[in-house]
Amino acid sequence: MDFLARYLALQDALNRHASFWRPAPFHMARPDWCVQYPDWAAQALALNDAEVERLNADNVALIDWAAHRLPALAELQALIELPRIESPGDAEPVSGQLAWAMPGRKQAQVEAFAEAVDAIENPILEWCGGKGHLGRLLASRTNQPVLSLDYDATLCREGELLAERAHVDQHFVCADALQPDATHHLAGRHAVALHACGDLHLALLRGAVRQHAAALDLSPCCYYRTVDAVYRPLNPEGTLQLTRDELHLPVTDTATAGARDRRLRDRAMAWKLAFVRLREELAGLSSARTFKPVPASWLSLSFEAWCRKLAAREGIAVPAHYDWPALEAFGRQRQREVMRLSLVRHVFRRPLEIWLALDRALFLERAGYRVRLAEFCGRELTPRNLFISARL
Repeated sequence: MDFLARYLALQDALNRHASFWRPAPFHMARPDWCVQYPDWAAQALALNDAEVERLNADNVALIDWAAHRLPALAELQALIELPRIESPGDAEPVSGQLAWAMPGRKQAQVEAFAEAVDAIENPILEWCGGKGHLGRLLASRTNQPVLSLDYDATLCREGELLAERAHVDQHFVCADALQPDATHHLAGRHAVALHACGDLHLALLRGAVRQHAAALDLSPCCYYRTVDAVYRPLNPEGTLQLTRDELHLPVTDTATAGARDRRLRDRAMAWKLAFVRLREELAGLSSARTFKPVPASWLSLSFEAWCRKLAAREGIAVPAHYDWPALEAFGRQRQREVMRLSLVRHVFRRPLEIWLALDRALFLERAGYRVRLAEFCGRELTPRNLFISARL
């Protein structure tokens, strides 16, 4: 794959169609594209719930739906295509002591990632490894010792116990991956990281290059978890300026969410949209103004109690009497509209994610690594299925 050519082509397409994906329908009732393409907006708003879920769960179908309204978007299909690393089929599934404390879906992701990794010829460093599930599996399947690095001392202790019970050569170091000292562990090692978030996987990339890590296998995640207000591309050709909200777009895919999770997602969005209306009415604050994440546990409250608790946290005085049923109905109607208008924005979530992955792959290639970019599993297992593999 010509990383630079694909990188530039995606960047050009994203820049040309920025009016469709930069504005978030959550923050504005009708993005500007709705005025330019009123028929498309009307068609989106008329979709039933099943159609919305179907399109949201299938990037290819989503782009095809959009290309029928705007044919220029058909180019995105070829730009998001990546090879799938097929499982050899002869690896034994994780079981027994290796599977202890490993949730089912996590276990399947760990297995798929491990099977995508080529031959390992150097000691392994598991970056941001948590309890070391991936490292434990790799330690059992290779002759290489594993060092798992994580910030959480409790997870490290639990990981040590799991490694002892599984009788594998795996040890833990409690360290902050964002501190320069952490990268010293990369020298001469084969680094692996499954779903390392934002700045954590960027620190791994930069550290691997500085320390001349022998190899690197990475599945990036949560690009928006960064201290920078605006994303700074890793390559000089990168011109996209992305805010944290825009970096959040690639991970809005909820293809693996169950019915209960979708109901909670919809309720949370409806209540937040209702609160935005309440906040605007009582405090005159713009709908574009963000607020800190709301604990998921609050959803067990009644709508009124949820709003009052959030208002208290945000320093907004709420009158003793208010028409809560009307406000909740408004939120649910806005949620329905946001889900439908966001389909147009979601057309660009996979192109943007692959552009970000190419930014990382190209950075490694220029540092002298042989790099491949592929999918290590189907998105039904995890939508965060990109696999960046690099060898010196």
